[in-house]
Amino acid sequence: AMTDPAFFIAKFNTDGGVVKAAAGDCALGVFMPTNDGAIAQGDGVDIQVKDIGYVKTGAAITKGAAIAADANGKAIPATSGKFIVGFALASAAAADEVILMQITKSGYQA
Repeated sequence: AMTDPAFFIAKFNTDGGVVKAAAGDCALGVFMPTNDGAIAQGDGVDIQVKDIGYVKTGAAITKGAAIAADANGKAIPATSGKFIVGFALASAAAADEVILMQITKSGYQA
């Protein structure tokens, strides 16, 4: 079960369900804005897995930066060993902003 996962980074859990990603996890994509409100376990969700979409930030991000998930499934700059979900197409001054990103699922940051 989740509350308001829209714009958070998503991943599969060990049971094959979709949950918010944790720090540096291999990501499936981003929860779409149709996933607002309470989501019960077993409910269907909409995930954007490619192209340009929106993501919620967990820190300041510079346009063009590689993006990874933080511990709460928000976008932060990718650091060594973290899975690159995509690249920022806009800058964010702080956490909890919603910015455009190119979803690429590019592997792990060196």
